[in-house]
Amino acid sequence: MANLSIHPVSSEQLERGARAGTSPSPVAAIVQRLSREFAGPAAAAKAPPAETESTETILAPATGTSSIAFLSRCIVLQSVGAAGVAALWIAGLATKPFEANGVLAALILGIGMIGIACVFLQRWRDVQWIATHVVRIGLLGTVIGLIAAFASVRGGGSNDPNQIREMITAVVDGMYVSLYATLLGIGCNLWLKVNLRLLGNFHG
Repeated sequence: MANLSIHPVSSEQLERGARAGTSPSPVAAIVQRLSREFAGPAAAAKAPPAETESTETILAPATGTSSIAFLSRCIVLQSVGAAGVAALWIAGLATKPFEANGVLAALILGIGMIGIACVFLQRWRDVQWIATHVVRIGLLGTVIGLIAAFASVRGGGSNDPNQIREMITAVVDGMYVSLYATLLGIGCNLWLKVNLRLLGNFHG
């Protein structure tokens, strides 16, 4: 009596046999059909995660490189600005606005520092908004200084030299407030515009 043995046939062998012109058995045809139906969705389900992982692997170094490049440019630019402020401080000019009106000067400078923080965070719309309105705050200081200057001479003229000297001093102090407030506002505006121009065009 002849020995019967069963040899498993893969789907690839069946496909090669079909291409060669041989007709597979009904059992082989059923196995081939089932393998196509169940292998297709599984392969399709496994394909997207692989593509996603490869895409994330490619984009992650690029994103990290761009952020490092932006941070290095920003630090270099702010270092240049800090060097300019240090030079003004050594020359004794950086403290002049605070001697005239420390509260107003600190307010304008604080708003400018918030704008620099927005530059590091790459919030360019906020940088644009702050750069626009810090000048208006400087103009507000100008109005306040002029009001203080004109209010000092509201009492009219006097023949007393001491009173005239006091009125002149008050007018000069008011002009100091107005001019230094405008100077700080324009300076903060220009510096934020420089950051927006040099960094925002490349990373915005």
